Amino acid sequence: MKSIRLSIIGALSSILLLTACQRTVQKELVAPPEQLNGKPGAPAGPCNPNAYTITLESVTQVGSNWEWVWSVQNPNPGNGNNGTVQDLSHWGMQFGSCFQWSSVVSAAYSSNGTSWHNVSPNFHVDPSQNCMTTPVLKFDYGTSGGNKSYYKLVLNSYYNVGQVPGYYKSGARTGCCTFQFSGVGCNIATRTAG
Repeated sequence: MKSIRLSIIGALSSILLLTACQRTVQKELVAPPEQLNGKPGAPAGPCNPNAYTITLESVTQVGSNWEWVWSVQNPNPGNGNNGTVQDLSHWGMQFGSCFQWSSVVSAAYSSNGTSWHNVSPNFHVDPSQNCMTTPVLKFDYGTSGGNKSYYKLVLNSYYNVGQVPGYYKSGARTGCCTFQFSGVGCNIATRTAG
């Protein structure tokens, strides 16, 4: 009789402990990211500057202009849990310190690198994120799963390739982060189109 009573008390204790642990885990999963790290719009986890693969695909002379094409790919697509990365919402870039905004002719994005959708390029602070608070050229087009997305910037002057700052913005779990990538550098070469 005593062993049955101890078994019942042990089982009830285990159930109560298990229920309490489940409630704690559920509260942690439901908590919004801004409660987890104190910054609205910031990722729940640490910033991962390598969450997306950003590749400078080409810098090509086209007539008297220079076309810069980048691709962005999510190498580990998912919902942001267990090391996966949510789809990119948008990203932005800065330029070398001697870059002249008047060099910008046009900008576009593409899901396949051949069919381009023109956008009006602007250089200003992106208020939708808080990880880069200085002016950027924002490409308001993201990724879908593991597919590459393409971004084109046409300039009327030749610039060298350099390591420049950029940022990405994605879902609530992956969030926003800054990184360095191969972009429009500072030194204007003496090279001319033609």
